Amino acid sequence: MDSSAACLSESIIFKSLDAQDIDSLVPLFSRRTVMPGEILARAGHGTQFFFLLEEGALLVAMQEGRAVVLNRPGDFAGLSMVSLNGTNTATITVLEKGAVWVVSCLKILDLTDHNTQTGAIIMDGWHQFCEERAPFCLTLAETGVT
Repeated sequence: MDSSAACLSESIIFKSLDAQDIDSLVPLFSRRTVMPGEILARAGHGTQFFFLLEEGALLVAMQEGRAVVLNRPGDFAGLSMVSLNGTNTATITVLEKGAVWVVSCLKILDLTDHNTQTGAIIMDGWHQFCEERAPFCLTLAETGVT
């Protein structure tokens, strides 16, 4: 298994997918080495990418002083945690040297927007991840997601 598939398989969000679904997601991601202080996304800018952490640490600084540090392989800076209606709602800063898997937000949103088993599994994993790491991302009134 290559490192992108391994990282997807470790992620709470994607680990419930079968091997064939994981393999179909791999081409959507590209690996990027990141350095401390690097800004991966800025609040208020258009959302282009989401990030799956392979190693290192990321600070996701959200509105109203909320923040979460992502530091486990498979942690995902994406969906309602960082974006609303195509605009970044959080600034993502690299805290520790490492690597991330970068994916187009439109590709992930397309996967989760359809009534498919894959989309449902990803969204179930997303809810589990948020419950553990950033429960405030699941509150509809706070994220604006309806």
